[in-house]
Amino acid sequence: MNERAPRDKRKVFLLKIDLPALLAIILFAGMIFLYLIPAFEKVMMERKRNLIHEMTASVYSLLEYYHTLERNGDLEKPEAQEQARAAINTIRYGHDLKDYFWITDKVPVMITHPYRPDLNGQDLTGFYDSKGKAIFVEFVKAVANDGESYVEYMWQWNDDSTRIVPKLSYVRLFEPWEWVVGTGIYVEDVRMEIRRMEIRTLAFSGVFGLVIIGLLLAISSQSHKIEQKRSRAEEELRKSRELYRTLAEAASEGVIIWSGQGLRANKTLLSWIELGEDEILNRPLTDILSSQSISDPDDPGKLYEELSARQFVECMLKTKTGRQIACHADLSRITLGDHNAVLIVIRPAKNLAISSGINLPISLLENAGTGFFRTTYGKKPRFIHATAPVLNWLGYSSIQELQLQHFESVFAEPHQYERIRHLLETGKALYNENVILRRQDGNRLRALLTIMVADPGADEIWCDGSVELLTASLSATGIPTAGYEALGSPYMNEVPVSAIMKPPVTCSENTTISRAVSLMKENNTRVMVVLNSTGEPMGVADVASIGFGMAEGASATSEIFRFMHAPPSFIREDAKISVAIDRIRNSSGCLLVMTSANSLTGVITNEELVHACSMTPELIMNDIANTSSVNSIKKIWQKSRTASLSMLAGHADPYSVSLHISSVADAICRRVIDLCIEAAGEPPCRFSFIQTGSAGRREQSFLTDQDNAIIFENLSGDKMQAAEDYFLALGKKVNEMLDQIGFRLCKGNNMAGNPKWCQPLDKWKSYFSDWIRIPGPTEILDVSIFFDFRPCYGDDSLCNELREYVKTSLRTSDIFFYHMSMALKQYNPSRTLLSDETTDIKRILMALTGVIRLYALKHSLAGLSTVDRILELHEGKHISHELLRDALRAWQNLAYIRLSHQASCISSGREPDNRVDFKVRYADMQLLASGAIEDINNLMLKAGNDFHTVTI
Repeated sequence: MNERAPRDKRKVFLLKIDLPALLAIILFAGMIFLYLIPAFEKVMMERKRNLIHEMTASVYSLLEYYHTLERNGDLEKPEAQEQARAAINTIRYGHDLKDYFWITDKVPVMITHPYRPDLNGQDLTGFYDSKGKAIFVEFVKAVANDGESYVEYMWQWNDDSTRIVPKLSYVRLFEPWEWVVGTGIYVEDVRMEIRRMEIRTLAFSGVFGLVIIGLLLAISSQSHKIEQKRSRAEEELRKSRELYRTLAEAASEGVIIWSGQGLRANKTLLSWIELGEDEILNRPLTDILSSQSISDPDDPGKLYEELSARQFVECMLKTKTGRQIACHADLSRITLGDHNAVLIVIRPAKNLAISSGINLPISLLENAGTGFFRTTYGKKPRFIHATAPVLNWLGYSSIQELQLQHFESVFAEPHQYERIRHLLETGKALYNENVILRRQDGNRLRALLTIMVADPGADEIWCDGSVELLTASLSATGIPTAGYEALGSPYMNEVPVSAIMKPPVTCSENTTISRAVSLMKENNTRVMVVLNSTGEPMGVADVASIGFGMAEGASATSEIFRFMHAPPSFIREDAKISVAIDRIRNSSGCLLVMTSANSLTGVITNEELVHACSMTPELIMNDIANTSSVNSIKKIWQKSRTASLSMLAGHADPYSVSLHISSVADAICRRVIDLCIEAAGEPPCRFSFIQTGSAGRREQSFLTDQDNAIIFENLSGDKMQAAEDYFLALGKKVNEMLDQIGFRLCKGNNMAGNPKWCQPLDKWKSYFSDWIRIPGPTEILDVSIFFDFRPCYGDDSLCNELREYVKTSLRTSDIFFYHMSMALKQYNPSRTLLSDETTDIKRILMALTGVIRLYALKHSLAGLSTVDRILELHEGKHISHELLRDALRAWQNLAYIRLSHQASCISSGREPDNRVDFKVRYADMQLLASGAIEDINNLMLKAGNDFHTVTI
């Protein structure tokens, strides 16, 4: 029996170790030969297809060039065609520079073929490959419908006419001359590469298999040695209890060993609590030590399992007389023989006063933003201290209020906190991490977080960190904009709940859960009002109540009334929002809004109330929509500007202020267009009134002029003339009315009332085509504002079609980006500007918006505002964390200086301008401007490197 035991163990070892390893080798080989190699072949073929597509596009551009010379009268058609043919006939590409292009017409007659000159000028209708395909006829058929296509056939290998192999070609029709231009790849190339790859893979797999076999043999030979070592280790562990006790007695800190056998403490701790060893043995831990960070103070086994890493907590040590001593405790896991135990090392908080303030290390300051904080170090850290910006952003009125919160609670995304906690546990610092933080009111904001473990040599350990707000994120959908709270509250006190309620979604009490969830999804709501048999509300069901019901075993066919909150809470539609806020606290989180006739008209949830303070702009826009005269609109605009000034005075984010100004300006523009159309009659066709420049980017300031244009659909004949007359008159009238309201006329006349900027869609495409394909380095900046266009009124599809046309055109025009980057150099700011009598702050901003626009166009970003574009560039990994921080900080500081200066002009009775005197009035802001200039110069330098080459 004893002799069979080793053999059985070896069999088990083979089953557990050798067999899985062999299966892994088989799976590895199968994955390579059955999945990776076929996938690689597919990818390689696709890359070849893309290559010949792009190469043909280059030759197509060359044909367009010679056609342009013909069209402009510089060359006669035969001469232009001959020069184009000669140029294309010499083009070679590929690894051996043997790949080429050929040209036929639509007969087909061969125009040129570099390797088969015998075919030039011949009718190829009867030319067949080795498999009987009339290949040149197929080329003509392939381009007949879409103007381009791929064709497979048999052809000679490059210039070797004796070798016929499969070939895949891409052909494209050049319509002006009815030429079919094409080039191809040899399928044999791909197959040869795959064969070489298979040979290398077989060799690698063989070596890998030998290595694995060797490892298995080594593991097997060591297994009995491991068993011997395990036996010796068990003996050593039996002695560890005495060793820990000896070390604990010699320590100057207090030591507690807590296990299922009770509490043990060293003499140091016993002297602090004035108890003997026998007196604490069977006491619960809570009689000696209390801490909110210890989740289960009654079960040492559970705490042992939770201590995956050392945990540092703040605690209170209780003495025999009831006196409490503030301490720091270091909790870790130990093993005493066959028992698991928790080792608690305790130190009195002698240096707690140090933690009441922050003395940040230089390395942190160099990577910090504007808000600083300190937390305890451990499994569930708490805040010790925070500066005013941190308190403000997180929505807490005092540090005492914040100290009640766990550090984890301020993270909206749990996985972000877990990553940070893991890094800190390993002793690593985190710099400029892009995180989503949660405010006390539930709203979210995006920030850059820097945090590190700071151990200055004192008894306790803590974490120091900094927070820099990424202001642009606050403008995201559903997130109230910073600074609206103080502005919105007075408005909200007088606003009825009917202004913010949502329409109710209802169902009968017998509706199934599955049907109710479908209705909620269709109507984009999280709340369902349940009606009784007489049609009266009897309760409210929400996503949470339904989810809990399903979790407890309810089926999808269960009736909805079983999971509703009842009875519902009601509120009258004319009740103020402040009343709703008080009433919803005592409800299930939902109020049903009733009319004076006691009929259901709406629903109010916490979501609506949370965002109520951000609704002031919407109320202003409602006033705009309901007015009918220029004077009335002007008064509303002045009122909204006062609101914007209040936001700035309340330290609102500058992006929020600009967004508010731009939103109101859009609403005014739309209302003015409505009034003009009412006077002029219905438009003759579809059109889109677009905003450009700062208005297009939604970055308007208190000094705002008009940058707009009109796009209307393509027409012909008398209809085109009628449309031109109507929209030009409309544009001029809109510009005049906006000027009367307070939006000054553009000095450059870049407005819809200018015939040049009131054009059909095809003309706009022509404009952009000329700017992109043949950019003039001097005037390119003058038209760059049009690349920031967005729809404001009318048919958005026209604007969207133009946007897609621009994106497509830019993909193959490196020359545009080169000239744009070169033109931006004239705006490269210098710190010497700050020493002038006055500094044009707008000019410095133009450099930043220009370079960010350049990158946004290059990468086809959807965002239009500078801050949104910066965020998209970072999300697309086009810029680093550092550039994200620097660019946003530069824009924020410059925008803040600009708006503050203009607000000062308005308050002193002067017209706002962009000329800032940093030497006197704004000396304290000179440092911000200087830092912004440095950040912009770094961006300009990067742009110079990224766009320094031209590909035609």
